[in-house]
Amino acid sequence: MTFKKELITLIIVFTFLGGCISHNFNNGDFIRSHEHYYGKVTKVVDGDTVYVNVNGEMWKIRLLGVDTPETYGKNSPYEYFLLNGTPITNTTYLKIWGEKAKYFAKKELENKTVIIVFDNRAPKKDRYGRYLAYIFINDSNNLINFNEELLKYGYARVYISNFELKNEFLEAEKEAKKNKIGLWNWKNN
Repeated sequence: MTFKKELITLIIVFTFLGGCISHNFNNGDFIRSHEHYYGKVTKVVDGDTVYVNVNGEMWKIRLLGVDTPETYGKNSPYEYFLLNGTPITNTTYLKIWGEKAKYFAKKELENKTVIIVFDNRAPKKDRYGRYLAYIFINDSNNLINFNEELLKYGYARVYISNFELKNEFLEAEKEAKKNKIGLWNWKNN
């Protein structure tokens, strides 16, 4: 192999590895630079609310920056808008996606050890006394922001408030809408 081909091969390998490493490093760096705790998810209330046992204390956590459709209460038909601005007005459809979000959260979180990470801009608790936080899961040494996963897979919308990852979350929601993933595949019939 010529020097030029070897150099190109090395550049490709380092670019690929650099992308993999930087993603994990950024999540790990984000966690380390924020107040965080380890705990075990004991109950999933719905797609965006869980109970976590942290050192023997039960914390009710509302996932920061995301809102999944309601499973118990009534859904507002003007909270979920498609990319073109059309609202999803079918409340039965939204309730179904609320159930799907809850199932996804149960599958990914229930009885698992997670990392609870508090945002430096958002309040630590909401007006109901629930903790507002990100939940990270460690999947084969790959730290995944579960809040963002809800957006990527079309189970949630961004709950607009002041938090550090708002731009990343808005981009994830936009991509899901553009690709009609999950609840964003709704057709007005």
